[in-house]
Amino acid sequence: MTAAEGLRESFSVFRLRNYRLFWFGGLASNIGRWFQTLAIPLVVFDLTDSAGWVGFAGFAQILPMALMGPYGGAIADRYPRRKVLLVTQTLQAFVALGLMTLWFSGVRSPGAYVAVSVLVGMTAGLNLPAWQAIVSEIVPREQLLAGITLNSAQFNASRMIGPALGGAAIAWFGPGWAFFVNAISYSAVLTGLALMRLDIVHRRPEGRMRPLHEFAGAARYAFRSEGIRTAILTVSMIGFFGLSLQTLSVTVAEDVFDQGERGFGLLLSFVGLGAVSMSPIIAGAAQRIRRSQLQQTALMLYAMGALVIAVAPVFAVALAGGFMMGAAHLTSASTLNTAIQLQVDESARAKVLAVYLSMLTASNPIGQLILGQLIDRTNPRFAYGVAGGAFLMIAGFLAVGGRLEGLDADAGEITEAYGGEVQPTMPAPPRRG
Repeated sequence: MTAAEGLRESFSVFRLRNYRLFWFGGLASNIGRWFQTLAIPLVVFDLTDSAGWVGFAGFAQILPMALMGPYGGAIADRYPRRKVLLVTQTLQAFVALGLMTLWFSGVRSPGAYVAVSVLVGMTAGLNLPAWQAIVSEIVPREQLLAGITLNSAQFNASRMIGPALGGAAIAWFGPGWAFFVNAISYSAVLTGLALMRLDIVHRRPEGRMRPLHEFAGAARYAFRSEGIRTAILTVSMIGFFGLSLQTLSVTVAEDVFDQGERGFGLLLSFVGLGAVSMSPIIAGAAQRIRRSQLQQTALMLYAMGALVIAVAPVFAVALAGGFMMGAAHLTSASTLNTAIQLQVDESARAKVLAVYLSMLTASNPIGQLILGQLIDRTNPRFAYGVAGGAFLMIAGFLAVGGRLEGLDADAGEITEAYGGEVQPTMPAPPRRG
């Protein structure tokens, strides 16, 4: 199959009615979500003039998201995932309406917005495993890489559009209207989910639900499979270094190049642009390139992007580094997610994805904390250089002994039945003064 044929084949997933409803509904909803993602840290920053408060608000979202992963995975494997998503998306809409109500009611306590941020993280944690797992129900197995990749491209397309529109809306109308836009944007994905026609016969596991016990069982299951274990360990390193660098890029825009808020937004947009530009290439690569090779390329791209930013003489070169990191993240996320979905038993799909997403979510704030401290004690260029070197070491370690080759399997090595007893980060605004 030629590259052109692979590209045409990748976009054939849009011929699937359910996938079109899922993709376009998700795009509209994620654009709206960026309004809220920008509004919360800006509100907290304006009320406190404290980067510490902003970090606390971000942590208040990320930690509950990771903690709710076991529950989200257990629920998504026990009940029909379309119905689970209808509930979780509705809950997220009500949380956005709660934030809107706080603002329009004149509440100006940062603690109130941090408290609601906990609910933002909890509902997101319940939603993520079902959101990832349902792709396998609406896309045929042979088109799974294309479906997952274009789903990731949808998120990154929203990152290109949402922050620009959200920033303008907050500047012109205030954060209350940004929360309102996010709330109504959920109507798009809820409509799409309601219109889907799924023929999946869902078999509920026997016995009562025991989320933590099932999560532990899913972790044991995952780490007995070479491919799934490699995917989870790799995504943990990407969460620690890759996602953290994206969030901490505010220091590059402001402290290194003196570009301020606009420069920060532009750098994030170039990360999204890199991901969107790479998506059709990766989506069409399923029949031509092994997943182990794609993942090795992603790690090298991450290293190159971080090192380019570390030595960039002008801001335009740093933007090119951000573009590389966005391309690397799309390549990695699509490859690792696809490897897991092709190798996991259906009855364990959402719970294993919850392990994967929890590792990604938990490693990110730890990476932000450590790399943030490194930046404070040295400078952004040094920290990006360290991260770039770390990616080179990770790529070399995984290459030795063919550790990434486990990603290439199309069927799990674990065949026994899996019983019922047994996964985008808040950006920090520019600092003042």
